[in-house]
Amino acid sequence: MILKDVQIYGAGLSGLVSAVHLARKGHDVTVYEKEKKIGGNSHCHPSANMTPMHIQQMERYVGIELKSCFSKLDDFRGYIGQKKCVFSTKNMYVVERGPRKSSLDYFLYKIALEEGVTFKFSHPLTSEELRSIPENSIIATAGYSKIVRALHLPYVTFKQFDTHIQTDLENVSIAYFGDFTTDYGYISTKNGLLSAQLSGPLNLSQENLNKFTNLVKETEGIELDGWSSIVAYFPKKARLFTNFAGKTFVLAGDVAGFLDPFFGFGMNGALISGKIAAISILSKQKALQEFKQFTSHLNRDLLVHTIYWHLPFKKLILSQIMKFQDNHLSLIKRSIPGFTNEDWLKIISIVD
Repeated sequence: MILKDVQIYGAGLSGLVSAVHLARKGHDVTVYEKEKKIGGNSHCHPSANMTPMHIQQMERYVGIELKSCFSKLDDFRGYIGQKKCVFSTKNMYVVERGPRKSSLDYFLYKIALEEGVTFKFSHPLTSEELRSIPENSIIATAGYSKIVRALHLPYVTFKQFDTHIQTDLENVSIAYFGDFTTDYGYISTKNGLLSAQLSGPLNLSQENLNKFTNLVKETEGIELDGWSSIVAYFPKKARLFTNFAGKTFVLAGDVAGFLDPFFGFGMNGALISGKIAAISILSKQKALQEFKQFTSHLNRDLLVHTIYWHLPFKKLILSQIMKFQDNHLSLIKRSIPGFTNEDWLKIISIVD
């Protein structure tokens, strides 16, 4: 039996794509969102996000025009330890996230409204409410929502610092790899907005943030302050369905573990998993086939990343891998769901 009424929890990219697709198929769709308006957590957004993507293929898959929200990345450089490098911008884009009308979130939100989707804001999904929501509800909440914990899914904990300022720079991204984090820090720009992020394990400290902030000022002359921090929980395994309190729920986006475990790129996974979650309402078998197609390497990569996090001297490892990228990065480059081009992280030049 195909559901007529569908409830979606979370108005991020995956939830919005699911809502649009299901509304177009004739379903009555209601999206419940924790925040007061579209655009996610104000600690993280508005923001400019860099992402690798095959825009045309993505548009065909999700059935939504997207290219008007994405700009080709003009300048992609980085710092690996003390070395400055220039990366290829092939298949690299920058997109705005958040509540502003120039964001991808707002763009998809407007389409959903036009398709007749109902939104209920200031409606968080709590662990208590999980027991009462309908069977086959789509859960598309963000990693910081704690729903992963409430569903008793094994998870990895991350800490993230975010800030944003106004800028004249456009379509620029700068990545930083160093001993201040096991992951990396970066800044990206679009629509007059410069956003910065530093992520890592739960013990990521103010001292780590200060090192990153000082390095950005030293290398690029950009002063950053006004930082906020969040803690996020990401599943150790990608999954489309989960059972809880005797019911089956559909998972999408972060809570589905549908993201790159190495660099945290979630744009591709959010859009694709939103479409797959919608397909599951129509045909679970077809949805599982699609899910397996896009996540064939993902659980292995999640395991590799978990092992990496438990290695000694791990803060130095990623920097060394980046220096010898041709031999070691193929695994990382394939880890983004829906993106298979291995040229996206190619270093063009390194300056001592």
